[in-house]
Amino acid sequence: MIMKTIVFLILSAILFCCCSDINNGSLEDNRFVVLGPSLVELMYASGLGDRIVGVDRYSDWPEETGDLPQVGGYIDPSLEQIVSLEPTSIHISGENPVLRELAASLGIPFYSYRFDTLEDVFSSLDSLDARYGAQAADFREKLQEKLDSLASEMESTTPISVMIVIYHERGSSSMTVAGRNTFFADILSSVNCSISAPGTGYWPMISAEGVIDLSPDHIICLYPGKTDITEITASEENYWAGLGFESGRVHCLFEPYIMIPGGRIGMIAERICFCLL
Repeated sequence: MIMKTIVFLILSAILFCCCSDINNGSLEDNRFVVLGPSLVELMYASGLGDRIVGVDRYSDWPEETGDLPQVGGYIDPSLEQIVSLEPTSIHISGENPVLRELAASLGIPFYSYRFDTLEDVFSSLDSLDARYGAQAADFREKLQEKLDSLASEMESTTPISVMIVIYHERGSSSMTVAGRNTFFADILSSVNCSISAPGTGYWPMISAEGVIDLSPDHIICLYPGKTDITEITASEENYWAGLGFESGRVHCLFEPYIMIPGGRIGMIAERICFCLL
């Protein structure tokens, strides 16, 4: 009830000035508020960056996002800030009922996108292309070409199973890994490899004994944005050596974008394949 009251007060202050243009359909959809790093990246890659007027606090690529107002996060978006930007549409990774209600109150479109799988990324590009054209279709084609090229490079290797560790506290005997229904699994499948993971869950936890039972050919540990590269790499190599995995089968990736399936997803695929060749 409190949230609805706040929304009403905000809207009543600004709708008097701008609501008629929006509801009459006379306002071009060229002022996007976008929440979600993957989605922000994908919009810039699709040539839609100049339409974005506000982003979430987690989006920081490309560097142009640093000049844009921040409107909070997924859970705590700033409704006042969003309204003040006079958006013509709201776009979000996932779902947020409060923002959906806000868009309805403003009389503007609300679009939600998913980024769990590689197919979700392609579907998001198709949606952007259908709504706005721009370069979304071109980026989609280039991404597919990149994956096809990487698949050709991997053809000379025997089938490889890969475990991707997304969180492992130093010294712990359990870890969180990428599951079989994630974009990581899809990337590996697209280059003729396979994900090594328990049967259920997007991001399942697994014990060291479970890893040994699955016996992946390679283990890739993700530390996005970490700078103590040498120390972390040595620590992981020592840990996995104790479980029977020699250093050539253990890899650490530190790129800040490594878990963001957006405009740099082709680079994610490249980094993964580089570890396996």
